[in-house]
Amino acid sequence: MEFGPIRPPSEAKSLLLRLTRNCPWNRCRFCHTYKGQHFARRSVAEIKEDIREARALADRIRELSWAYGFAGKMTPEVLQLAAQRLGEQGLYLAFWLYHGGENVFLQDANSLVMRTADLVEVLLFLRENFPQIRRITTYARAKTLTKKPVEDLVQLREAGLTRIHVGLESGYDPLLAYMEKGVTAAEHIEAGRRVKAAGLSLSEYVVLDLD
Repeated sequence: MEFGPIRPPSEAKSLLLRLTRNCPWNRCRFCHTYKGQHFARRSVAEIKEDIREARALADRIRELSWAYGFAGKMTPEVLQLAAQRLGEQGLYLAFWLYHGGENVFLQDANSLVMRTADLVEVLLFLRENFPQIRRITTYARAKTLTKKPVEDLVQLREAGLTRIHVGLESGYDPLLAYMEKGVTAAEHIEAGRRVKAAGLSLSEYVVLDLD
């Protein structure tokens, strides 16, 4: 499985699934997360293989739980067994299952640059392999969202996407321009309206003292 470098604080107990690598914009002056890195799209086949690997590890962890008398439950002892028998990724999956195994965060900086049909395919495959999932969230740029028809966002919601995290940073156009955000306040508003119109949850981030 492949993991990106960052996720929102609220996704600390979520399974991280990398759909794209790095940031397609990567010019914001305040952000150094992806500096020096090239943006790349992962294929649907690659992403599905990560999901299959996660499912296989989850199944093996449950088998360990049953084999050692924990009746399939995730306990601290099972986490230790996963680390010993399945390595770092096994421990990671066990930690996710220990915390419910219900939340997934799609990486990296802007998963919505994927074709809607491809993203829907990934979401459906993810839910097929992990039917217990209740929340799937992702980062997206406001600029990208202004180019996505509401109908596309509705398709994503129906396929399982529940929340979109957007870096608002500021609502002041001169500051947005100075920070090379690549989006205007009006575009931020339009993006937010589209997300809400599609019935998705919207999480906006503001950078305090950005001056």
